[in-house]
Amino acid sequence: MKKKISKQNVHTPEKPIYYHIVKTDLGWVGIAGNESGLIRLILPENSPESIFEQLNSYFRSGETLFRNDGLFTSLSERITAYFAGKPAEFGKEKLNLSPFTPFQKKVLLTAREIPYGKTRTYLWLAEQSGFPKAYRAAGGVMKMNPLPLIIPCHRVLGSNGQLTGFSSRGGIELKRKMLALEGVLVRSNK
Repeated sequence: MKKKISKQNVHTPEKPIYYHIVKTDLGWVGIAGNESGLIRLILPENSPESIFEQLNSYFRSGETLFRNDGLFTSLSERITAYFAGKPAEFGKEKLNLSPFTPFQKKVLLTAREIPYGKTRTYLWLAEQSGFPKAYRAAGGVMKMNPLPLIIPCHRVLGSNGQLTGFSSRGGIELKRKMLALEGVLVRSNK
């Protein structure tokens, strides 16, 4: 029986969860994690309150988020640089993907390897993950990606090279902006 993971309430805490909210050129970004690694990243929003509300709703009721700006200093600087249009690397961050199935982890970690300024397709993602016929399932994993930007799901396109779904607030337009920051021009969907 497959373990189904919903987009929210997927983390079972084994250690305290810390968060930080950082201001970028596109809005406020939220980061949450613990000693086991990063757990959640919220892409730009209009206010820190909105970020905190989304971070809080992601974790199970009863879990407490503790503010810890120092824990995320280096990552915050790179996120700020990224949204200012400067190349930034996120491939070395320690991740906590404990609630995900082996298939989901494989897809997420494969997507993480897509280089800055490059794009791939859902079919490529499925093939590289070792499941060549599971491109729709790979797309489903990207939809529930808890760490967009760190796991760059915005770099995954439809088989025709066009933008397809993006579950972060801001949708396809945010995906287009993020790719443009990396110097990637994507064909119009018309």
